[in-house]
Amino acid sequence: MLLAMFFIELGAGTFAVSSIIGNPLGMLLGWLTCGVLGGGFHLMFLGHPLRFWRMVISSGWKSSWISRGLIFVTLFIVLGLIHMILLRWASPVTWILIAADFFAFLAIIYVGFVMARVNAISLWSTPLLPVLYLVLGVWGGLGLTIIAMKTTGAAGTAATVEEWSRIFLTAFIFIVFVYLFITRYQGDAGKTSVREIVTGKLAPLFWVMVAALGTTLPVAIALGTWIAGLPIPTALLVTLIVFELLGDLALRYCILKAGLYAPLIPTTMHT
Repeated sequence: MLLAMFFIELGAGTFAVSSIIGNPLGMLLGWLTCGVLGGGFHLMFLGHPLRFWRMVISSGWKSSWISRGLIFVTLFIVLGLIHMILLRWASPVTWILIAADFFAFLAIIYVGFVMARVNAISLWSTPLLPVLYLVLGVWGGLGLTIIAMKTTGAAGTAATVEEWSRIFLTAFIFIVFVYLFITRYQGDAGKTSVREIVTGKLAPLFWVMVAALGTTLPVAIALGTWIAGLPIPTALLVTLIVFELLGDLALRYCILKAGLYAPLIPTTMHT
């Protein structure tokens, strides 16, 4: 399920960013990442994968974010495919692209809403989680789009996307700090969850993969090249993007793993 969430949001973010930039390779890469990898892992997670369509056509979408998410992803995949076909062999239709990007946006944030509905887990039950996942999805999408643009030789526009990526990196650092800080004061369960991430068993993964390789290293190299007035070499840039994606995946794992259930009946009560 972790991989399904990661690839669905990464692919949707890549398609949306690439469609805005106008990079067909990036759109295809995002569509495949979301539809094949994200959708494939999602079906593997389901107990009866061949029956997933029942969640899409049933009335569960009125109350279930999981059903809504499957609808969002399905509509994004269908509309995104139609747009790419028209772009390649006919004339693209603007409203189809707008609709595809709209459902790509919903596909990015829906997992955050799924988890935020779990009121008994303080680490998940916060409106900041959909925002955090939105930033992660777009940030990862910017990274894959940069790789696609470097592959097609669109160096000039890639430099602009790199600037956007730095902005989202800054937003990511700020939101993660605020997210953990606020959760720290949401009862004993929230306090314990944050401690598990920052100083507990998950601390090595968080500090090495998320803080060091996924955040500090890209910031340090970006600042160094900016001060020196030099571009980041392509090989190094791709390596940094891989580290950022691994940091994204590691943070999602920490959030899933550290979520602790807060019992509705206080443990101090006796029968």
